[in-house]
Amino acid sequence: MTIKNETEYEKASERADEIFGARKGSPEEKELQELLKAIKAYEDDFVRMLKENE
Repeated sequence: MTIKNETEYEKASERADEIFGARKGSPEEKELQELLKAIKAYEDDFVRMLKENE
């Protein structure tokens, strides 16, 4: 999963909030882990871009 823009980031964040605390081993837990990885990658890229433009 890759987040490409702010809209996708907001949707992913909202979905992560909805399923936060999913039961271990459930499909929602797997989805949550994928969402969190994608959110982190998007945030890291955003911060890197900001630093490059300082």
